[in-house]
Amino acid sequence: MKNPLIRRFEEIYSTGAAVAGYTSGLCGEWVPERFTLFAGELGVDAGKITVANQHHTDEIRVVDMDDAGKGAVRPATEEYFDAMVTDRAGLMLCVHTADCVPVVFFDPVKKAIGIAHSGWTGSSKRIAGKTVRKMRDEYGSDPADIICCLGPYNHSCCYEVGEDVLEKFRDSFSDAECEQMFEKKDVEGKYLLDLGTAISISLCQEGVLKENIHDSGHCTYHTDEYSSWRRTGNKKHQILTYIMIKIAVNHI
Repeated sequence: MKNPLIRRFEEIYSTGAAVAGYTSGLCGEWVPERFTLFAGELGVDAGKITVANQHHTDEIRVVDMDDAGKGAVRPATEEYFDAMVTDRAGLMLCVHTADCVPVVFFDPVKKAIGIAHSGWTGSSKRIAGKTVRKMRDEYGSDPADIICCLGPYNHSCCYEVGEDVLEKFRDSFSDAECEQMFEKKDVEGKYLLDLGTAISISLCQEGVLKENIHDSGHCTYHTDEYSSWRRTGNKKHQILTYIMIKIAVNHI
C-alpha cells in the first residue's frame, strides 16, 4: 500500500475475497479528482465507487452497477440513505465519518457486503442490525457467517451526550441494554455513550457472532491523525471507509 493514510481491516482482507479499510482523513466535500487519486492508490476503478448520501437515517439501499460512480466521480443519488448492501464484485461501497461509526459487513459464504454510517442517531435506530437483516433478506446471508468491522469513532471515553439522546435509545433498547451503553457523569443530565457497545448489541441480536465483530480500537477524539468534528469543529475533514468484493460470484 503506497499511501500510509489508507489502512485495511485485516479481518476482512485476510479472507482474500474482499478488501476493506479506511483513510485517516480527507476533505469531505465532493471532489471527483480526490476519488480518482484514492482509487489509484488502491488499484481500483474510480468509476466503480459509490458513496452513501448520508443524513443520519436508518435507510439501507441495495446497490448494483447502475450506482457505480455515484458520489465519487458523478453526483450522488438524490435520496438519503446511510447504509448500502451489494453482491456485485468490483463495486466499492463508501461512507464518510468524523466521530460516527463506520461499519463494514462481509459474508464470505454468499459473497455479499454492506457498509453503514452509524452515529448516535443511526445507532439508536439499530442501523447496523438492520443492515445484517437486509443482507439476510436480499442474499440469503446467515448472520452467523457475517464478519463486521468498526472503524475509528469517538469512543465512550469522551463522547458526552444529554438526556435527550438517552431517551432516543430507550425507544428501541431495554433499560438493561441502555445501562451497558451509557455511563452517568457527575454533571446533571450528562452521560458518556459507548456507540461500539450499542452497535454490538444490535448486531448480536440479529445473529452475528460476538467473535465476528472487530473494533479498530481507534478513538477519533483522542487520535489527532483522524477526523473528529467534536475535537476540531471542522465538518469538511472526514474519514472515508470502504469495502469491495474482489472476486466475481454469479456475475460476469
